[in-house]
Amino acid sequence: MIHDHLELEELLAAYALDAVDPDEDRRIERHLRKCAACQGELPTYHEVASLLVPDEPAPDDVWDGIAAALEETPPPLELAPVVPLARRPSRSLRLLTGLTAVAAVAIAVLGVRVISQDHRLNRMQAAMAHDDLQRAALAALANPTATTVELRATQGSATARAAVLPDGRGYLLTDGLPRLPVGRTYQLWALMDGQRISAGTLGLEAKAAAFHVSGPIGGFAVTDEQAPGVVASKNPAVLIGWLQPA
Repeated sequence: MIHDHLELEELLAAYALDAVDPDEDRRIERHLRKCAACQGELPTYHEVASLLVPDEPAPDDVWDGIAAALEETPPPLELAPVVPLARRPSRSLRLLTGLTAVAAVAIAVLGVRVISQDHRLNRMQAAMAHDDLQRAALAALANPTATTVELRATQGSATARAAVLPDGRGYLLTDGLPRLPVGRTYQLWALMDGQRISAGTLGLEAKAAAFHVSGPIGGFAVTDEQAPGVVASKNPAVLIGWLQPA
């Protein structure tokens, strides 16, 4: 019972911030109904939580103000006279203890939210970059000055379309290529005078890619290679096709 009390007492700060899971919430509710000590401590945690987590969002310039304050030279340190612990108000001590505990939980909760938002932002940026690349590829394929190619699978039904603009910029769109296992990558090759010249790697899922070529390109091939790609390859082509003037 003492162990349970100590464990649940440590969760009061998180409980005040609504940062416990449903099972912990139910355990704490049951404990509070029969523990006068924790009932007395909980208002302190709620009070501190209300100071740390306001209902309204912080003003836009709050972080600028904090940063400016951090850059200022701190004032001379003046130590307060030592006061015996017994003379300090018990409410202040409880508030300080609550502030420390709730602040630690608040930092942890906010840290998890920042990490989650950062991951979500990265996914959104990746999706936007992919959409931009697809639009650029479709525009190149529709450009009457581009040289285009249809690539077909040596086995299976996957296909791809490539377009090379007069300045050497090229784009590739694929359809139906299976996702490769970790440690592998699709690689694009320009076919020139019977040789394969690497035009870049395409990753585990070769959906859309940009590349640059120069010289008399005869066609393109896509192979399955060991990541992060190779300088030269004799692996059979997964997709292959030959350039035709538009």
